[in-house]
Amino acid sequence: MARILVVDDEAMVRTMLAEVAVGMGHEALTAATLDEGLRLAATGAPDVVYLDVLLPDGNGLAHVTTFGRLPCAPEIIVVTGFGDADGAETALRHGVWEYLQKPLRVQDITLSLSRVLAYRGGRVRRLGAAGTGNGGNGTVSGTAQTGQADTGSSSPAITAPSSAMPSAPLSREGIVGNSPALDAALELMAEAAASSVNVLVLGETGTGKELFARAVHRNSARAAGPFVTLDCASLTENLVESQLFGHVRGAFTGADRSRDGLLRLAHGGTLFLDEIGDLPLSIQGAFLRALELRRFRPVGASREVESDFRLVAATNKDLHEMVRLDMFRSDLLYRLRGLTITLPPLRERTEDLPELCAWAVDRFCQRHDLPPKFPAEDFLETVVSYPWPGNVRELVHAVERACAAARDETTLYARQLPTEIRVRVARDRMDGHAAGPAGSTVPAGSGGLVGSGGLAGTAAWQAEQGAATSVAGRPFDAVPAWPRHVNGAGAVPEWPGAPAPTLPKFHGLQDMAGAGNVPGAGNVHGQAAPAPQGFAPDAAPPTLRAHKADAERAYVARMLAHCRGDIREAARLADVSRGHFYELLKKHELGKTD
Repeated sequence: MARILVVDDEAMVRTMLAEVAVGMGHEALTAATLDEGLRLAATGAPDVVYLDVLLPDGNGLAHVTTFGRLPCAPEIIVVTGFGDADGAETALRHGVWEYLQKPLRVQDITLSLSRVLAYRGGRVRRLGAAGTGNGGNGTVSGTAQTGQADTGSSSPAITAPSSAMPSAPLSREGIVGNSPALDAALELMAEAAASSVNVLVLGETGTGKELFARAVHRNSARAAGPFVTLDCASLTENLVESQLFGHVRGAFTGADRSRDGLLRLAHGGTLFLDEIGDLPLSIQGAFLRALELRRFRPVGASREVESDFRLVAATNKDLHEMVRLDMFRSDLLYRLRGLTITLPPLRERTEDLPELCAWAVDRFCQRHDLPPKFPAEDFLETVVSYPWPGNVRELVHAVERACAAARDETTLYARQLPTEIRVRVARDRMDGHAAGPAGSTVPAGSGGLVGSGGLAGTAAWQAEQGAATSVAGRPFDAVPAWPRHVNGAGAVPEWPGAPAPTLPKFHGLQDMAGAGNVPGAGNVHGQAAPAPQGFAPDAAPPTLRAHKADAERAYVARMLAHCRGDIREAARLADVSRGHFYELLKKHELGKTD
């Protein structure tokens, strides 16, 4: 029997969804607000959450990640009576199962619930079979879940998730962490390893794309074969063809002997092409043919050769935008993305920071025969506060620099981290302190970022807001403890004063839009909120759709002016892809000079 949670402010919708779930043999929980829904989700461990968008105390879409990061990791189905294409895209990109629009029909609910439970049951069985490991070799301790089928019900049923058994763990050497965002990527990695489809690994620089590519190879049926790598960004256009396909003797000046290409060397194994976005356009057609037929002709040869290789490609570029700009072949992109693994940046899995730091410290101390080291409070505060644009690679280098500065000392201090990191954290805290008294609240789950990234204010301002917020969207003083070291040092003292994590609090619509903009929100910091003004009496009010379009156009125009026409920077600040930003410019007929 599965457990279904319905979060909706309409009593009729709650009753309808609950009765359908109970009629299918499952248990139903209902909540009318986000706050109540989060409490029930934390204590009731639901398998599926039906989440409304417009709720009395916030926007459901803004808290999809909050529900998804709960230990039970429920599947989420968004329901709304005011749906639009942008909302559906946002929901699906944040991992929701389905986006339903009211009014709901019983048959739609039944079909949706049956499908999501069938999917969850299969997913739970795969994770339970794979198991997890948490050893000292850098493998990841996952949060896999186990389940049982209820033979007394016609619908797939799932028990509440629990910790997985460590049977036959996947090889995850060098991949450290157990956050929900990383677990989702690891689940896709396991699916890729179990098949032979082409794999495209996407992620920012330093997120571990090659580690995932190697993990796909080591856990696949081709593990005994070669793992051949090529950095497409490191080769000139004249050399890449010879590197990929090989050449025969005399094919060009200096070719004094025949040489097999990487496609041939990868026979029976895996070919990993890093930075596939830098593959020259002139060679993409020939490579596409080799990818489809597994047959190609070396440079200067008259006969084709065959190679049974499996392709894994990686890039930190927006390939869809490159296709739009005619910088990458669309047909090659379609062939590459048989299965796409998107790696989360470190700022989206800050709960992994203590474990990553401990792993990096242990590795450095073991290599250089140094005593075990433990963090001071200011060290972890700085690590958690910094947004890490260079991701795991930057974190590891910073931690190693701190260990080198500490030498034989056993305590790591923030003073030993690179100066640039400490300066960035200090500036972000000062910016947050300056912005705090203005009365703007940070929505729970928004990440608490201000400016270019960092803490949403100092501890004093955070206390004034009711709960200190970190870059992870969690209470600032609820950072996980430094994990147990691997080098035999035993348990590490917890970060002083770290209480148990608490759920974010929601105080109504003013938390989402600013209290001064919500009718009836009262006052903020002792100041009376201005009375809302109506529309002009001699003109018809605009429709909601028209108002949203006007607001969107004004936002895009102001963002473009703010960035002085820099599309890349404007898209980054708006937190959308460049392709999406270009579409907005086209939609509203805006140019760089508007």
